[in-house]
Formats: sequence, C-alpha cells, structure tokens
Amino acid sequence: MNVLDHNQPILKYFEEISRIPHGSYHEQQLSDYLVQFALKHQLEYKQDDMGNVIMYKQGTQGYEDHPSVMLQGHIDMVCEKNNDCEHDFDHDPLQLYVEDGWLKAKGTTLGADDGYAVSYMLAVLESKTIVHPPLVCVFTVQEEVGLFGASHLKAEDLPVKRMIGMDTGGEVVTCVSSSGGRRTIVTKPLNKVINTNNTFELAVGGLLGGHSGGNINKERGNANKLAFRMLQNLNVQFPIGLVDVTGGLKENAIPRECVITFTCDTSIKMMDKIFKETEKQIKTELEFSDPEFHFTLKQLSKTAEYCYDENSSKEAIALVYLLPNGFKAKSMVIEGLTTVSLNLGVLAIDEDALKCYFSIRSPIKSAKEELSHEIEVLSTILGAQVENMADYPGWNYEEKSEMRAIFKEVVKEELNAEMVTLASHGGLETGILKGLIPELDIVTMGPHCEGAHTPDEKMNIASFEKMFEVLKALLKKL
Repeated sequence: MNVLDHNQPILKYFEEISRIPHGSYHEQQLSDYLVQFALKHQLEYKQDDMGNVIMYKQGTQGYEDHPSVMLQGHIDMVCEKNNDCEHDFDHDPLQLYVEDGWLKAKGTTLGADDGYAVSYMLAVLESKTIVHPPLVCVFTVQEEVGLFGASHLKAEDLPVKRMIGMDTGGEVVTCVSSSGGRRTIVTKPLNKVINTNNTFELAVGGLLGGHSGGNINKERGNANKLAFRMLQNLNVQFPIGLVDVTGGLKENAIPRECVITFTCDTSIKMMDKIFKETEKQIKTELEFSDPEFHFTLKQLSKTAEYCYDENSSKEAIALVYLLPNGFKAKSMVIEGLTTVSLNLGVLAIDEDALKCYFSIRSPIKSAKEELSHEIEVLSTILGAQVENMADYPGWNYEEKSEMRAIFKEVVKEELNAEMVTLASHGGLETGILKGLIPELDIVTMGPHCEGAHTPDEKMNIASFEKMFEVLKALLKKL
C-alpha cells in the first residue's frame, strides 16, 4: 500500500527509492534501478564501476541550443536508527509515514538527504512537458562517507558550465561555499586478559546529535566524549578493564548514544555515585543544548570471560577523554560560518583495538593539517596509530554568479521572497565538481528538511512539492 500520492511523480519516485536499500556502500540496487529507468525512457546514460550514474537528456523545443546544465544529487543515505528499532538497512524498505504535513520514517533516518534530489531529477527526466535546456543529471554514490562517488567522476563526462546542486539549501536559501575535509582513524591496540571481576554496562543518551557540518557550532554533546569522561572519572579511583564499546554510527553525525561494557572491582553503588556526580556537571553544561542527557548503569548477569588489561584500558580511556572534538573556529568575515571543527563520530572495539573515527572539516588546508598533527602527537604518546584518508576540497565563495542571479529572480517570482545565501561548513560534492570544472557556475536548492543524519529526520511535503515548481521555473529561465 502506498503512503504517498503516486499521481505526483516526485512523491512516487521518493516512495519507490525508499523501498530500495541504499545506505552508503550499498547503493548498487538503486544504481541499477536508475539504469533501468534510463533504458525505459530511452535516455543516454553512463554507469561507472562505483555505481555513479549519469543521464543525458536533450533540451526541449526551443531550448535545444541553450547551454547545458547539470542537476546533481547523491543516492546514498545515512543509516541511523533508534536503539529499539529492529530495521535492517541492508534488506528492509523504509517505513514511511506522514505526520502533520511532514514525511518521516519509523525509527530510522528518512533519506530525504538526498532522496529529494533523486526524485526531482527522475521527475524532470520522465516529463514530456517540463521546459528545460539540455540536461546532465548526475547521481553519485558514497557521498555520506567521504564524497567518494563524486571523486570518481571524470570531467569529460560532464560537458557543462552550469550546475544546480540539490544537496543543500532550503526554499529561499542557496549555498555559496562549502568546507573541505578529511576522515581520520585512530587505532589503539588493547591487550586481552582473563577477567576476574564483575561486568557492567554504561550507556549515555538523550542527546540531540545532528549533522557534524551543520550543527557542530551548536556545541551539542558528543555521546562518545561524554561516556569516556564518565569512565575517566571512575578510572581515577578504580581500575577498569574495557570489554566492548559501541558509540555513534557515522563519522559525520554527532553521536547521540554510546554504550561501554567494562569490568571493575567495586560496587555498582559506588560507580553510580561517581557517575551521578559527573552527570550533574554535564547536565549543567548542556542545559540549553542537550537538556535530556542521561546515563544508565547496570551489572550484567553474564560475566565477561575476557577483558582488556588495566594498562591498555587506562590508556584507551585517557585517549578518548583527551582527543580534540567539536567546534574550533569561526569565520571573521562571514557571520555564523564555522571554519574549523572535528567530530569523533564513531567508537568501536574491533580486532583487539579501540578505533576512533573522526570527520575533520575546514576549507583551510593548514587548519586541517594542524588538527591532524594534534591528534597524531597525542595518539603517539598513548600508543595509538593514526590514518588519514578521504581528503576532499572546498568550494570557495565567488562574488559574481549568473546562476545565483537567476535563482534570485525565481525565488522572488515563485515564492515572493528574497533569496538568502548560506556559506556551509558541510562538505559538499560541489567542491569536487568545481575542482573538476573550474568555470562551473553553481546554485543549490532544496525543500525544507530537518534532523538530517538522525532518526528524527523529516521533510515537509508542501515544501517538497513547492520547490519542485521552483526547479521547473529555474530550468525554464536557463
């Protein structure tokens, strides 16, 4: 049974792609769906070995000789769910529902980031009536894990100098720049020993989380850092043996929950007292950003057979406690723009090592390098190794833009509003595409969405429909 009205192409396509698993690294099924769409509609297309798909469509009557324009969005989604949700992102369709005019998914991320872009492009490509210049529609993979798909594109497959990016913005808002970044993994080896103490589980939650680009300046609590702060305060008084750690799901999502299994030779009553004192301090500090922060502590009925020894556990706890995290610097020119940050998005124990996954963001190369060096120095002292990967460039602001001027006209005509420009701290594929095609003139757009990268993600349906009309009006002017 359909949740959305399939008489409207954008709603039909959004629901169709929501039924196809398409988390990062698992986009092949959706990529093949796009190929079948191209074949059905007799469109020229290319599908590369990563799963990126490019479709080409000739301009409509009277627009055949107009300069081509690229429409672009990514087909992967962040797969995050609530702890009590049993959804399998590799096999299950998303459970869509509508509440008070908002489209949501039960217990999981919605994938509006960037499903709305895919839906818009398919609706335009299918249409026999929408007026447009020649189109190059680019569907990329692995955006959410490092912009890998866009990095695999070739300039010769993109014969354009104009672009409409659909992975940022919101009604009247259009982006004018984006941050560069890198992914960093810190690995701390742990020494396994036979356990002789009781086993406990510490869980922290109640945090808002959010996108580490768009929300890092709000200085929301990081579940990984907070859980290890609590553990550090306990470890000062009592030796701890780590057993397992599960914190966060994505490097670019501020972690909302962290669960640590550990052993300790003291009473749960004493531990609870120490943790409650720390909780009180944290709740005061996060009164306005994360007022629902809380922890739970329980003794497990099944004692762990093994744990990691006191010394390596102590070093691992100190490492996470001391590693830099969060908002670091803002622009002195563009109001409200974060220029340097890093997010400890994921913690996990794997193959007898604690692994810490960071997303570092800055359009300033030296700032990225300095944060990486800070992490490396600290890690070396505490016996950990560092691997840097997935560097990607930023998109620098350009004062003059014909595309932006046209979009400004359309916003005024269609929405009776003034266009608002946004300088983004998020890493966008626009930076990579601008690097491929230096003369590329870019504008971005999209509907009103909230809660990206969290199970609270939602998209306003009226805005989704309205901004498709804006897209059509923009294409008509090109």
